[in-house]
Amino acid sequence: MLYIKGVFILSYHPDISGSERGTTFGIQIVADNQPLYRNPEVPPFWIVQYAPLYYYLVGKTYQLLNWDPTDIYRIQFLSRFISFVLVSISMFVAYFTVRRFIKVSKLLSVIFCCLLFGQLQEWHLTNSRIDSLLFLFTVLYIHVIFKALEQKEEWNKYFVLAAFLAVVAFFTKQSALIHSIVLLGYFFYRLQWASLLKMAGILAALFTIFTLIFSQLQFKVFYDNLFGSLQLPIVPGWFYAYTYRYVVPAMSLFIAVSFVINLKWLVNAADPKRIFLALSTFLFFGFATATAFKHGAAVGYYHEYAYVGLLGIFYYFYNENLAVTKSSLANYLFPAMVGMTMLYFTGQQMEKYYNTNLEKYASDYAQQNDVKKYVLAHIGKDEKVVISGGEDFRGWLLQHMLFKHLLAYQDTEVRFLFEAKRFDFSGFYDLVKEKKIRYLVLDRDSPAYLYAFDYTFNLNDYMLEKDIHGYKVYRLK
Repeated sequence: MLYIKGVFILSYHPDISGSERGTTFGIQIVADNQPLYRNPEVPPFWIVQYAPLYYYLVGKTYQLLNWDPTDIYRIQFLSRFISFVLVSISMFVAYFTVRRFIKVSKLLSVIFCCLLFGQLQEWHLTNSRIDSLLFLFTVLYIHVIFKALEQKEEWNKYFVLAAFLAVVAFFTKQSALIHSIVLLGYFFYRLQWASLLKMAGILAALFTIFTLIFSQLQFKVFYDNLFGSLQLPIVPGWFYAYTYRYVVPAMSLFIAVSFVINLKWLVNAADPKRIFLALSTFLFFGFATATAFKHGAAVGYYHEYAYVGLLGIFYYFYNENLAVTKSSLANYLFPAMVGMTMLYFTGQQMEKYYNTNLEKYASDYAQQNDVKKYVLAHIGKDEKVVISGGEDFRGWLLQHMLFKHLLAYQDTEVRFLFEAKRFDFSGFYDLVKEKKIRYLVLDRDSPAYLYAFDYTFNLNDYMLEKDIHGYKVYRLK
């Protein structure tokens, strides 16, 4: 599985992590030393839908390397490599967490990490997205909370650190709001009112400080990007296509066992760690399910649940202080279940490896790079280009190569906001009237169409200037 991951990291595949472009564009913006968040109503109508930490981590690293921000292969390679490093660090933290706090053997701790890594690889959002950094903060957050729960004092410094990690996780991805909810929910469930008030105050202060830092006092612009862009429709069909059919085949037994164990703990357990695991398991699962119906959601929303659920299962079966002996049937059945799940994950990755034509994507990249060179040699600094791609990612990377001249790169999100009249996008029609959209690049039979604003260009206003590898380059007359 590590070999397959390495092959895809080094490949020219346009998308190895599910909508990788949504992260890549933000990295390019930071690498080009442009402001990450801007008014979405003003050309080029860019909207960055995620919190800033991963963008800055990768974008600023790219800047230090002094590479060209339009070199999309290097951008994606660096993002994929950093994501792999973050996931690898997460595995080390998870290993020490399960050894130190769940108290299982070294061998079972390694098995735990192998299963966790396989699950992350199959639910691929951590391959080259902000989710890799979010997952690292999640495992650190759980580790620190376990440390806090071992202290004699009900309220201690480790809960303050956990609150800090929860807020940092939120400013990596907004879905990490659940991390703060879990902390507050724990104190509420335990009826620890003084600690609940302290936690609420610390979280409020940290959210305020981080907002002041990252918004650069442009509060409306910051809000419009982070929250305005998330106002997407609820689509049950999307939930089935991108979440349900990936969760149920592989994880139905896992979910059932996890729920039974944690429900028992939630009702009967006195140990704070087991109470926290039970509560966080249900909260993480519930939050992931509630948000998975949103357009753009995916199975990776369950990463946090899978982690705490797996911790709970290992705690129940293999904690050295619990009465499960080597002669117990569970001692043999559970590893078999784990092994079969790992086999499923590995089989899925092998199938993906053998069914993906990576040489084709390398050829596509070279062709799109030729188009990029031609357009950049002829387009003005303030002029815009619209790219209408084709099947199997054709034109996808060209949008990144020409991102400085591209309109509404988050075209799906912009389209929903356009139809909902959430923002005033009349500036787009001003660009058309002022003849600022200089070039159209159409792949083969693709229409002269900009999806973001549901706008079809009149090709009578343009002349076919060049055909490069099937990409028709039209210039405004």
